[in-house]
Amino acid sequence: MGWSLGTNDAANAFGTAVSTRVIRYRTAVIIIAILVIVGAFLQGEGNIGKLSELAQSNKVIATGEDVSRAIEQDAVESLRWKSAIKAAIIFGCAGLTVFVMSYLKFPVSANQSITGAIIGWGLFHANYSDPAVLGVNLPQIGKFASTWLINPLGAGLISFVLVFFVKKFLEERLTTMRSYDMLVKIGYLVAGSIAAYSIGVNSSASVTALYFDAAYADTDVATNILTDARLTAVIGGVAIAIGVLTFSKRVMMTVGGSIANISQIDGFLVIIAMAVTILLMEKMMGIPVSTSQAVVGAVIGAGLVSGVKNVNFGVFKRIAIAWVSSPTVAGLLTYLVALATQNYLA
Repeated sequence: MGWSLGTNDAANAFGTAVSTRVIRYRTAVIIIAILVIVGAFLQGEGNIGKLSELAQSNKVIATGEDVSRAIEQDAVESLRWKSAIKAAIIFGCAGLTVFVMSYLKFPVSANQSITGAIIGWGLFHANYSDPAVLGVNLPQIGKFASTWLINPLGAGLISFVLVFFVKKFLEERLTTMRSYDMLVKIGYLVAGSIAAYSIGVNSSASVTALYFDAAYADTDVATNILTDARLTAVIGGVAIAIGVLTFSKRVMMTVGGSIANISQIDGFLVIIAMAVTILLMEKMMGIPVSTSQAVVGAVIGAGLVSGVKNVNFGVFKRIAIAWVSSPTVAGLLTYLVALATQNYLA
């Protein structure tokens, strides 16, 4: 899962910088790999619990009632390994989905693939006719689906405004400065580094959170295989870094160059628009959103400043289909696995 996420999300930090040839690809992936691990180590543990509520409601993670029942029946060890196997299934199905989409050059959201996989498992095992289950799942699913539209549109609007005003009032002056090339390069390095650090902070939990047992971490009845939050986050960060270093170029070039023709300054502004959008969405929605969707929306917004013909909507159409299909495919895979393993993991 982490490897697949790294292959996909590297583009969100340095895709425009690489495609506009301001930063070399090799330099970009090394910076991303290092700062993803740093972000995971310093702040990644804060996001470990974000998926727990949805995962518990969909019968992926053991609840307190499950643990109490296992203690009474002397079946804690069995529950522990069932929880770990369920987590492996969720991550495996989501990771396979993200990898296939990355291979096809589609920038998709790993977080959404995980959510789709969790829901797919729950559709088989959880009682969706139970109001308590629906009370947790429906609001989460509603927020999740709404980000498909709000996130890229918001990023596109912010990017359009930024690029429009810079082109109108600043770009001509900036391009005539002697230090223009150096300023642009420094800007890309700073913006890309911050974005890479943020990937480590926000996404490392998505890689390993379902292996972590928060409620029983300090007891001898922990139902999952990781009980140290920082270690859990760092393992996720390392897995992401490996994906960045080995297989990220395909998506990076798609995001940066295939959707729209953008200038070097436009590319820097795209990263700023993505960062602003992600911060606003987290405040508005209260859930992690897709940096991939924000980057794509921002690139389109930047391209539209120069006219509709500057945007390759054929590529965008394929990406939009992938946004919807990736969580759907991940959910279908976990549903089929749940069906095949119902006698062992119920």
